[in-house]
Amino acid sequence: MEKEKSFEEKLEEANLLLSYRDYEEACKIYEELISKEFKSPELFNNYGLALFYLDKFDEALKEFEKAINLDNSFALSYANTGLVYLNTEQYDKAEKFFLKALELDSQNPETHYNLAVNYYRMGNKADALKHYESFINYAGDEYRNLKESVKKIIAQITEIQNSQTDSNQ
Repeated sequence: MEKEKSFEEKLEEANLLLSYRDYEEACKIYEELISKEFKSPELFNNYGLALFYLDKFDEALKEFEKAINLDNSFALSYANTGLVYLNTEQYDKAEKFFLKALELDSQNPETHYNLAVNYYRMGNKADALKHYESFINYAGDEYRNLKESVKKIIAQITEIQNSQTDSNQ
């Protein structure tokens, strides 16, 4: 007879499913753990992330909020809340959550990237540029392809800003 898996083993299994983009199966395990009264910021955050990838934005927001309520220093839940707002074009709300996430974890490359995208969509090219550059500074080798794309975006923004400066003189 197989022994019951521990909370940590089940959470690890769900997280692995999440990383393999099997969001439905990951949700089932997260829901099972939550139904057994397990509570951890990582559990609620990752369940919210799986829901986000299933386009269940309202449900995802509730899970991120639960994670924040359990640990208000858990930066990922703020960043993921910002991601929901970015994807639903609520840029002012997204900005607030990304900035809070960076206050807690100032070197997270993904948060800098998402905040840069948010600022770019808001038409705030100067702040977008600043956070794209921060992304480049903090991103490791696993972001190699994205870094190349971001370098091109930085060049485009810089070129636009330079041409606007030249035409104003």
